[in-house]
Amino acid sequence: MSEGFEIIRARTKDNVAILIDRLMRSKQPEVVLVLPKNSILEADLNSLKILKEEAESIGKNLSISTENNEIKIFAEKIQLPIFNYSSPKKEKKIKRMLDIVPPSFKKSDEIEINLIPQQEPVISELAKNNDSELEKNLEDFYNEPKSKPKNKFPTVGSKRLLSFNRVIISFVGIGVLLLAMAMYLILPKVNIKLSLKEIPIKVAIPVAISKNISSPDFANGIIPGQYFLLSKSGSKIIETSNESDISPLKTGGFIFIYNAYSAASQKLVAQTRFETKDGKIFRIQNSVIIPGAKMSGTKLVPSSIKVEVISDAAGEEYQIGPSYFTIPGFKGSSKYAGFYAESTKSMTYIQNNSTLSSQGIEKTKKNLENALVNELKKDTLNTFKDSDLKLIDGASTVKIDDFKADSQTISMKITWQAIFFKEKDFRGLVNYSVSNKYPDLKIFDFKDNITYPQTTKSDFKKGEIFFTFELDKANAFAADLAELKKELAGLDENGMRNVIFNKNFINSATISLWPIWVKQAPGNPDKINITLDKQ
Repeated sequence: MSEGFEIIRARTKDNVAILIDRLMRSKQPEVVLVLPKNSILEADLNSLKILKEEAESIGKNLSISTENNEIKIFAEKIQLPIFNYSSPKKEKKIKRMLDIVPPSFKKSDEIEINLIPQQEPVISELAKNNDSELEKNLEDFYNEPKSKPKNKFPTVGSKRLLSFNRVIISFVGIGVLLLAMAMYLILPKVNIKLSLKEIPIKVAIPVAISKNISSPDFANGIIPGQYFLLSKSGSKIIETSNESDISPLKTGGFIFIYNAYSAASQKLVAQTRFETKDGKIFRIQNSVIIPGAKMSGTKLVPSSIKVEVISDAAGEEYQIGPSYFTIPGFKGSSKYAGFYAESTKSMTYIQNNSTLSSQGIEKTKKNLENALVNELKKDTLNTFKDSDLKLIDGASTVKIDDFKADSQTISMKITWQAIFFKEKDFRGLVNYSVSNKYPDLKIFDFKDNITYPQTTKSDFKKGEIFFTFELDKANAFAADLAELKKELAGLDENGMRNVIFNKNFINSATISLWPIWVKQAPGNPDKINITLDKQ
């Protein structure tokens, strides 16, 4: 079977630079350039010469097809082949393959017609042998001497015998006619294999998800979002998995925390740090509330509360005596000088082997936080079972409202914010964006599995998130095969070639007619079989 060709259909405003680029991207050795009658190349006919030289330099056979007489005249002048689709020579050769053959012709003997412009159809050896044998059989049939048939039926007279023979001949003739009609209506079929052109698609699509709209706005790249603000509480037993979670050699003791800042009370969460002058860190184990200072006349009298602390690390150096402590979390604010702590006794080793390290507490805290978030996410999706809600990275946030820890368990309450969106809305935006950028693609249906990127911006107060989706793929032209079958129904081979030739989404095609004496496609579109070449 011959190699395929490519038809490049130029647009009115396509200049020589654009056409050279399309020519170089063609994968076929034979290229037919179809120029519209009002092509801008008419104003600069030397562009055809440049186009011809570029085609020769990359080893492609270029021909043109146009109704513009000036372009035709110049093409002949520079010896640029003009594509003549309905060549009498070609048609004559093709019709040789479509002559009548004996009814014994089998489906396996079907002849393929390769739709390659400017290339003669190839007649197989099988077709040639069939033609030769057919002619011999027909000659033998007509030259065979006729012998008188033997009368197998009793006759009462020549007239009755003649009448009987006429009846027999009539029935035989009708049977042959019915058989011929049945073969004509039932047997003929056409097999067509199409290779569709592909368009490389590369596009970056800015996407905005907003809770403030109820329907997609594809033109502005916005699709509706579902905003959720949920809370959940939980607790978890602190388990020590290895010795690294245990701090038997840490030191601890009691400190007095003072409020010399204001008459308002101040809450400190568990694990709040207290720092000595030489940088040693001690932490409170539970959250506390420091009472507000009291006024004595015009003087502010600091209030205090006694709290247990444990050293942040193990070591002999943490066995310190009575010390003064600041709160690093307040550094940089006016509270840094107003809140402080003092110890009245030395810190001593903690001998309780069940005492947990800060690392173990933080690990358990994070695990509990993730568990609560996953439960909220699962509950949300279960509420909308029939939807296709999606939540991407960066589209949610967690706030810990309350945290408590003791020697065995931790507990917390979280507030979770999330913005979901429907995947069908997102696919609709992709289809719109691609079709808008590639108008020649006519139909684009994005069905790929989606790997979503992380958000580039999130604004939970406004209920909006933003990200950019990048698409890089090759997509074939859309082909309405059912409509194409209707167009081909009842056409002869020339008519079928002309229809296919004028479809800009077809790269190449191969037609097979069966049986061999069939000269046109069946009138019933269902008897036209079209398959797509996957390559």
